[in-house]
Amino acid sequence: MSVNDPGIDARTFLTGVLGITACILFVGLMFMAGTPAAAIGMSDRGGDYIMLTQQLSSTTEGVIVIDAAAKQMIVYGFDYNNKTLEIIRRVPLDQLPRPRERVAPPATPSRRR
Repeated sequence: MSVNDPGIDARTFLTGVLGITACILFVGLMFMAGTPAAAIGMSDRGGDYIMLTQQLSSTTEGVIVIDAAAKQMIVYGFDYNNKTLEIIRRVPLDQLPRPRERVAPPATPSRRR
């Protein structure tokens, strides 16, 4: 360095720091890219409502909202073309198939020795 050389000023130093930070963030972005977001199997309750997610096909997920007071189940899906959430199906809960009656297992005789 010569006597007249001011060295690195604050502006040059800040430009270097910002450039290095941008490179670090870019590399981090490259590692994170390609990780798909999935919300399969999530559920929540509030009052008379139950909301959960469901895999509808290999590429589509749906949101199911159950309204216990109205006895309705509504399945929503995302329309990628219109970028809207649309009703796929509305089902009254009383039309869903009922589970089979559970039968108690036969009692086994106890062994005493």
